[in-house]
Amino acid sequence: MRTSQKLNRNWLFILGDSPEYAKEKTDESGFKAITVPHDWSNDYPLDENALTGGGGGYVQGGTGWYRTHIDIQINSGERYFFFFEGIYMDSAVYLNGIKIGGHGYGYTSFYADATDAVKNGENTLAVRVNNSDLPNSRWYSGSGIQRDVYFVKTLDIHFDHFGVRIDTNGIYKEYNKADMNIRAAVRNDTDTTVCVGVLHKLKDAEGNVVFSSGIALNIPAGETAECINRPTLPAPHLWSDTDPYLYTLETSLLQDNNVIDTYTCRTGVRTATFDSDKGFLLNSKPVKIKGLCLHHDCGLTGAVGYLESWERRLKKLKKMGCNGIRCSHNPPVPLLLDLCDELGFLVMDEAFDEWYLSKNKNQNYYSEQLAYGSAMFFSRYAKEDLTAMIRRDYNHPSVIIWSIGNEIPEQSSQNGPSIAGYLQDICHEEDKTRMVTSACDNIASIAPICTLREFEEVLDVVGYNYVGRWRERAETFYDEDRHLYPSRRFIGTENPSVGGIRGEYKSGDIFGDYSAITMHHEALWRYTASHDFVSGDYLWTGIDYLGETRWPRRGAPTGPLDSAGFEKDSYYYFKSIWNPDEITLHLVPSHWNFEKEKGNYLPVVCYTNCDEVKLYINGKYVGTRSYECPRYGCTKSWNDNWGKHMTTNDLHLSWDVVYEPGFLKAEGYKNGEKVAETIVVTTDEMTSLKAVTDRDEVRIGGIVQIELTAMDKDLNETLTANPVISCHIDGYAHLVGMDGGDLTDLTLYSEPRRKMFHGKLLAVIYADMPGTVKVTFETDNGIKTVSSFTVTD
Repeated sequence: MRTSQKLNRNWLFILGDSPEYAKEKTDESGFKAITVPHDWSNDYPLDENALTGGGGGYVQGGTGWYRTHIDIQINSGERYFFFFEGIYMDSAVYLNGIKIGGHGYGYTSFYADATDAVKNGENTLAVRVNNSDLPNSRWYSGSGIQRDVYFVKTLDIHFDHFGVRIDTNGIYKEYNKADMNIRAAVRNDTDTTVCVGVLHKLKDAEGNVVFSSGIALNIPAGETAECINRPTLPAPHLWSDTDPYLYTLETSLLQDNNVIDTYTCRTGVRTATFDSDKGFLLNSKPVKIKGLCLHHDCGLTGAVGYLESWERRLKKLKKMGCNGIRCSHNPPVPLLLDLCDELGFLVMDEAFDEWYLSKNKNQNYYSEQLAYGSAMFFSRYAKEDLTAMIRRDYNHPSVIIWSIGNEIPEQSSQNGPSIAGYLQDICHEEDKTRMVTSACDNIASIAPICTLREFEEVLDVVGYNYVGRWRERAETFYDEDRHLYPSRRFIGTENPSVGGIRGEYKSGDIFGDYSAITMHHEALWRYTASHDFVSGDYLWTGIDYLGETRWPRRGAPTGPLDSAGFEKDSYYYFKSIWNPDEITLHLVPSHWNFEKEKGNYLPVVCYTNCDEVKLYINGKYVGTRSYECPRYGCTKSWNDNWGKHMTTNDLHLSWDVVYEPGFLKAEGYKNGEKVAETIVVTTDEMTSLKAVTDRDEVRIGGIVQIELTAMDKDLNETLTANPVISCHIDGYAHLVGMDGGDLTDLTLYSEPRRKMFHGKLLAVIYADMPGTVKVTFETDNGIKTVSSFTVTD
């Protein structure tokens, strides 16, 4: 029977290189104890002169070694594997001094077959990670074993890796049923032909079996055979972005009526396609993709993405109204897709940022000088990497489209269309249900980098990066290409988001005046929302990310969430246009502490989905504002729309207000009724710390996230307070790090003292052993708060 054991604890690490480290026995005194996932680049101070440069976030690269010891009981007729979800980069895996595998590309999950190297009793697993050819990334990659590791044991007859795949062959509403398609690949590593049975059971969310289907399979010695079943599912509960219902598929491999292997996964019943007229269709219904691009880093944890961290971030984006995630620009950590299945995100799963032509990692495009990166591995591993991504992620209903590349320089090369065709053919061979795109950033640009028409024509869906970048397209967007190519399918693979610096209100800042920061996106959204043929957008980006920056900033502030996961003002802009199910009424600035501006006019902005908003200062009426999007004309007579009095065509409201301390109050109205009220006040000095813990209980190896907020004596959030906070932990846990979202704070995240940023700070605590953990936070002048949680086994 198959067993899978997570191997995240009891590792040793050293930054340095020696052939001695691969051996079964070696001096380990210079190694330090760590757990994986681990990112050594996050453990060292930033350096303006680091080889990673601004693209990679000014961090430490190099070569490192990991070692661990595992007891294994060998039995005849068994196979042994180590499964790595991701190692950045150029890894080599050794068991007892024997090389058993490795991989070049840093984001691909892979198996290392240990069967011929394993021994009874204690075994030594050693992993070399070479991230010394730098710079090799246009964003923060991190370094090391960044994702989970598993020891997998099977019998000689077993399901192939990622060997069971399920999809929806068709949904028949008139008969209230769905036709499912299940493929299973079985490997026979014995020396004789075998006959086995494959049995599938699908269970609903309550655990009830809703169908059972099986088939026999004959497999010659040393070969892999595949079988296909097409069972019928009665009364299917469909998966969608608004109702992400999940079934569980349990597949058993039988020999002589004995179960010899099992495979279990969650799945959803749904169809997903793209149409040249209707845009994206989910279960045959048009759905506008309101998506965001996400890098793989998680701020203070670097390239390590804990389940709890991604859950917190994704839930906030979902509440904002986001329904789509683009995994830019590499296969994500698997747990991210699990969460997207659960929460209802429409995922673009992406494979490459480079093909053959490598990019300059600090000037952001094709390099005419020696350049490192994933292009180093493309000619050898492109098919293997792309196939591995598709097979690993196939069963996720959230994945609706494959992307074979981001801003690939070959889009303007004569051989580019043939390479795109080759990669798309791999996708089609592996998956008949999903379409393929590539994110093109030079459609309608200038020679010689302009995307070739032949390149665009290869793609199932043409991906547009920055559709409004070139000339008159800043106003017309997709119009020209819609007219020229009416059968084309369109998707915005990357367009401008709205970021900014949380809590900063400076005119003339490089990230824009806060009173106008949303306007670029507003024009694009008006077009996208009112043109059915545009499937939607994945905006750059959803969350501030590390790398792609200039000193002394460690990352790019392009998202509505900062690197700590705190909501910026722009978060409420998106919520106002993307989430109609909740009332949004948000004032900018988010505090009213501008003593130096007394008597001067200040812009006040409101993001809302109310029909109209009334603004007051210190109880005095300022004015009423309203907008409508998308605008909608008369339906019964020429004048039945006269009751609406719009004051702007923007998607935000604004007033100019003479500053005086006190409070701003906004009242929101729908259909003439007051439905919301929000107040922004002038606060006093900070007198207390509020701590909100995301969970009261966590298992060993999990994390607890604590949001800290500065408060005044009236319990108002004091968003101008920036004290230094120290963290002290009592119990079996340790501090992973703290972050306020300030990308110019270059302090190591793991330091136990960090400055708040505009009244906010996030602390992440790792659970080491069972027991009660108490965490004390304190400012230098003695303001203190205590949080506690329980760790279970």
